[in-house]
Amino acid sequence: MKVNSIKPMHRFLLVGVILWLTLIGSRGLTLAQGAPQPPTAANLTPADFVGVIDNPYLPLMPGTNLVYEGRTEDGLAYIEIKALPETRQVMGITATVVQESTYAGEEELETVEQIAHWLAQDKAGNVWSLGEAVDNYEEGVQPDHTGSWEAGVDGALPGIMMYADPAAHVGETYYRGYYAGRVEDQAKLVSAGESVTIPYGAYNNVLKIDDFTALDPESQDETFYAAGIGPIQMVDLKTGEAFALIEFTPGAPPAAPAAAAAPAAPVATAAPAVIPASAVTLPAASTCGTESGKGCAPDSARVDLAEPTFTNSTQVTNPLFPISQLHSAVLLGNIDGHLFRAETTLLPDTKTIDWNSQPVETLVSQYTAYLDGRIEEVALDWYAQDDDGSVWYLGEDVFNYEDGVIADTNGTWLAGQDGPGAMIMPADPQAGDVYRPENSPGIVFEEVTVKSVGRTVTGPHGPVKDAIMTEELHMDGGHEDKIFAPGYGEFSTGSGGDLEALAVAAPTDALTGPPPAELDTLVSGAADIFDAAEAGDWSAAGTTLKTMTAAWADYQAGGDVPALLEAQLSRAL
Repeated sequence: MKVNSIKPMHRFLLVGVILWLTLIGSRGLTLAQGAPQPPTAANLTPADFVGVIDNPYLPLMPGTNLVYEGRTEDGLAYIEIKALPETRQVMGITATVVQESTYAGEEELETVEQIAHWLAQDKAGNVWSLGEAVDNYEEGVQPDHTGSWEAGVDGALPGIMMYADPAAHVGETYYRGYYAGRVEDQAKLVSAGESVTIPYGAYNNVLKIDDFTALDPESQDETFYAAGIGPIQMVDLKTGEAFALIEFTPGAPPAAPAAAAAPAAPVATAAPAVIPASAVTLPAASTCGTESGKGCAPDSARVDLAEPTFTNSTQVTNPLFPISQLHSAVLLGNIDGHLFRAETTLLPDTKTIDWNSQPVETLVSQYTAYLDGRIEEVALDWYAQDDDGSVWYLGEDVFNYEDGVIADTNGTWLAGQDGPGAMIMPADPQAGDVYRPENSPGIVFEEVTVKSVGRTVTGPHGPVKDAIMTEELHMDGGHEDKIFAPGYGEFSTGSGGDLEALAVAAPTDALTGPPPAELDTLVSGAADIFDAAEAGDWSAAGTTLKTMTAAWADYQAGGDVPALLEAQLSRAL
C-alpha cells in the first residue's frame, strides 16, 4: 500500500486512522494509545461486528456514492467511491465491499487504479480495514495487483479506518494497516474542529487526519471528513495536488440505525459540480470497462446487479444457454479473410469457485478455436445457473497459441479474484436489457444489450423460433452482433464483414434413429473419392461421384430435408 502522488486519496482516499485493538473479555473493544509500535494480531471475533457501516464520519451503507474531482500531473482526474451490496468473508468477519475507482488524463480519461476495500464496523462503532484487492493500470493495459493484502493472510493485520469517537483521539498517532515491509500505513488525528469550504458546500466540526508511511517517508497527505458524508477533501502535502467532493449520494439506512452524530450542516452551499457525462461513466457494480471508460449503458438498464443465489448450479438448462444439455457444438466462419472453426465440448468435470462468500459448483466447457486449420486458442470456461434461471460466467483459463505452441494466457480471469461473476444469459431476456458476460476491466470486458426477442432463425434442421438478437460492446469500444437460439446458445456472431455461425450441435441436431441409407452412401462416398484421387484413379472417383449424386437425389425426393443440409451438401457435390 504505497502512497501514490497520482492521487492523494490512495487506498480508500488515504483516509483512515488505524489503531490496533485489543479485545477485553466480552465487554467490547478498547483502543490502544500512544506512539505506534508494530502491531500484534488483534483478537477479533465475528460476533463483535454488525452488518452495516453507519459511523457518522465514514457512513458506507450499500448505495453510498462519492465522487471527487482534482488535477494531477496527468491532468484532470476523478475518483469514485461506492459501497456495493457485495460482501466478503475475512477472518470470519462479513466485510462490506467498497469500490474505489480513479480516472485521470489530459485529453481522455483513463483508468488509473481500482481497489476493492473490505471494511466492517464493530459494535462500538469503529470501522475496520480488513484488506483490499488492488488493480494498478498503466495506459489501459492489464493491471498488476501491487498493494493488495488481506488480514489474516501471510501475517497481515487488520486496523481501524475510523474511530467511533474520533474527537476523543485528537493528537494520537497509530497504524491504519500493517503488512510488514509492504503496507505500514500510519495516521495522526490532528483536529476535530476544522472549518472547510469546497464547491459542494461549507462545513464545520470537520476532522483533519494526516496519513503517512515509513515505507515512503517523503509522502504525506491530509484528509478532511464531515459528519454524515465522510471524506470531503484530500491534499497531497508533497505535490499540492488536491481532490474535493463534487457529488454525494447516501446509501440506504439500516433497519435499526444506531445513535450517531447528526450530519454537519453546510454553512453555505454552492450548486454541486458534476462529472461531464462525456468524460467518464461510473456504473453501479463496476466502472465502464472500455479502454476509454465510455460507451456503457446506464445502471437502470442492467439486469445483472442483484446478488444471485445458487442451489442447483450445475443444472444449466436456460434454453438460450443450455450448457448442461449441449454436449458439443461446431461454429464455422470467416475472420479477416481466414477460415475460422470453433468447437465447444462439455467436460465431465466440475469446478467449485468461491464468489460472494459462497462456494459455487460450475460446469466446465472447453472451447477450441482454429484459424486456417491452425489452433489459435483453448479455454476452459466455468458456468453456473442461479435459482431464477440466469446463467453466470465465473471465469476461464485461457491458452493462446502462436505457430502451434502456447504463447500466453491473456484473458484468464476468476470470479472473486479478478472481478465479479458475470451474467452471460438472463433467465428471461427482454429487449433493452443490459448485462455483462465478462466484467474484469483491464483483463476482459463485454457488455450486452438485447436488441430484439422472438426472432426466427434457420438452424440445421430448419426454423428455430424465439431467438434473441444482441449487441455486444467490447473493451476496445468495438461492437459485435450476436444471436442466441433455444437449444443452441450462441448461434452466430458478426462484425465488420466477419461471421461465425453455428454449423451443428449435439444432441440438438442428432438423429433420433440410424441415419438413412442415402446419407450413409454419401459419407462412405466422400472417403472413397479422396482415396481414388490420392491414387490418381479419376475414373473411380467419377463413378463414386455419380453414385453419391444419385443417393442425394433419392434423399431429397423423400422431402423434409433440413435447410442447412440442403444448401451445404448441394454446394459440396
